[in-house]
Amino acid sequence: MARQENRRLAPDGRPRVLAQDTLRLARAAAAVTTELARRVRRYAWPSTADRRNRGYLRDRLVALPLLTVVAFGALGWAYAGARADSAYLRDRAAPALVDLADARASLLIAQGEAERNLDEGRAAELSGLSDRYRTRIARATQSLNQVTRSGALTVAEEQELRVVSALVVDYTSRIGRAQGHAGDSVLRDAELSYARSMLCSQPTDATARNPYPECPAATGSAATSIVDRVTGLEGRLRERLADRAAWGAGGIAAVVVATLALTLLAAGLWRTVAFLRSRFRIRLSLPLAAAALPLLTVPFLTADALLALHAQHETVRVADTLAERTSPTIEMVAEERPFAGPDPRAIETLRARIDEGLADGRLAALDGTAPFVFPTGLLAAAVIAGALHTYRREYLLVTRPGAVA
Repeated sequence: MARQENRRLAPDGRPRVLAQDTLRLARAAAAVTTELARRVRRYAWPSTADRRNRGYLRDRLVALPLLTVVAFGALGWAYAGARADSAYLRDRAAPALVDLADARASLLIAQGEAERNLDEGRAAELSGLSDRYRTRIARATQSLNQVTRSGALTVAEEQELRVVSALVVDYTSRIGRAQGHAGDSVLRDAELSYARSMLCSQPTDATARNPYPECPAATGSAATSIVDRVTGLEGRLRERLADRAAWGAGGIAAVVVATLALTLLAAGLWRTVAFLRSRFRIRLSLPLAAAALPLLTVPFLTADALLALHAQHETVRVADTLAERTSPTIEMVAEERPFAGPDPRAIETLRARIDEGLADGRLAALDGTAPFVFPTGLLAAAVIAGALHTYRREYLLVTRPGAVA
């Protein structure tokens, strides 16, 4: 046996070998891409010149049903995704964000009312706390319960929200103890200070000009108070809302594929009808015309999807305002001056903007049509395949032996 010797490449030989391998790989990739493009063009855009009828119908029998399935599959997936995102924002995420903001503001208003009532001393022990305090506590509890039932939270977030609800119960009991010690300023202030620390991690001082101060939320391991936890839930929910409203890579790819496939499908159907008219003397193919009817719905589906996306982006901006621009002071001004006009930063005003924006962000006549887009495409593909198979079969039956096919 001949002995094989391993020779090391010269330092300047290794880059040369790599360059040659890269060049061969690039040529192979270019050849494969060219052949693939040629085959795709042959099936998607065949020439009617110098083509036999049998071959042209065979190409159409493969290309048109395949384009129909791809086009309506991608369109149905993208359209259903846009509709599902709008439904998620409208039915789950947006109401949950509004309820969390309302619970946060109501608890801070209740804290201000409790402090103002307890400053009266023994009068608060005898007459009790104000109706506003009781109303705001009940409203916060109801809002937290609605968030739990909304389905917008994960399992871990639902557990955290249950912890918040338990803390609210403990908070109200501390306020009740402070009311029981209204005549003793030391015990009253101690209970009130503990209740305030349960609500806010950082101390807040009420003043005559601002009896309902905001509570800056802490982050990290220090975020243990009620407002901290509610603010954290708001932030995570806003992130999911923004993710659902944003253009994803899958959605963009589906839109591109659907646009190309629909364009080729419309052109292919037109050329096929023209081919049948010139070669087969068929003025109008009723099956192909019926299969082309779903294409008329594409502009309406596109407009509906664009409206939905615009409404989703507006909802993201309103959600940011809801979390960052609302405050207990704004809520109290809106409550005490109901006839002064809606405050653009009030929670109810922002709630109405979200509801109206998502309601206007769709064509109501197309409600419930998203699940039927892809099945309609399958039916159209079946009709096209059946029609072209019938034309090809009839052509083969009437062709004489030896005739040019």
